[in-house]
Amino acid sequence: MDDKLKQMKKENDNIPIPEELDFVVRHAIKQGMKNNKNHKKLPKKITGGVAAAALFFVLGVNTSDSFAASVKDVPVIGSLAKIVSFQEFKEDKETYKADIEVPALQGLENTEFEASLNKKYMVEAQAQYEAFKENMKYVESIGGGHIGVKGGYEVKTDNDQILSIERYEVSTSNGYSAREFDTIDKKNEFLITLPSLFKDDNYIYNISNNIIEQMIANYKKDSSNYYWVAGIVEKPEEVSFVNIDRNQSFYINNEGKLVICFDKYEVAPGAMGALEFIIPTEVIKDDLESNTYIK
Repeated sequence: MDDKLKQMKKENDNIPIPEELDFVVRHAIKQGMKNNKNHKKLPKKITGGVAAAALFFVLGVNTSDSFAASVKDVPVIGSLAKIVSFQEFKEDKETYKADIEVPALQGLENTEFEASLNKKYMVEAQAQYEAFKENMKYVESIGGGHIGVKGGYEVKTDNDQILSIERYEVSTSNGYSAREFDTIDKKNEFLITLPSLFKDDNYIYNISNNIIEQMIANYKKDSSNYYWVAGIVEKPEEVSFVNIDRNQSFYINNEGKLVICFDKYEVAPGAMGALEFIIPTEVIKDDLESNTYIK
């Protein structure tokens, strides 16, 4: 591991996480295992973000024999920042397999911001790995079975202004999947949130209506494109999507378009997978705070 990565790891370890989050993670694991009466239906990801796994950082970065370092550079992002695969959690047994890759930013002038993001990515990955180990113990306790998890990341956008990173988790045993996104202003070095793009909350209404219109249009073209929205489902109680959350998952693509993201099962049957909708800028132009990011 080079000196830069060693320093990054040191800074990463020194960022405090509120002690009260320990209880949140312990309770989430306990509740997940309590609800898991069938080993074929394993608990979903416990939670996300920095609050996801404060508990697991007391274990230390290198306490597990199955925790392998894997650092490999990928192409430079912008003039200053780049992303590397910083750590890797692995388990490779006959019926239990985990492979979780952790991204890390390098090269930002704002080292505190860089370290806070890297800490978050490590926490997310350790949460996934510790949940997998808890699931493994449970499956062993009921006579064994097959479980697996794959975690990693994808750079969705890489241009002079924007870096969008997706982190994902996929269960190879029960089909569960989840995604998290960060969209970063590389020039000014801060995290862009969905509300920060708009003047007020009116964007929720306009974006939601456009997504529903896209869903219905897709369904009319091909009835296999089935979504749980009014205009497609027959019973009102079957409607699961009315509007996006204020902080709905999103990224900004290389064409400067807003992309709204949903996890598998969030707005449609599992066969539809994870879904993304590109929002025409015309729909939101009057709501935008500026045209800095959305074109």
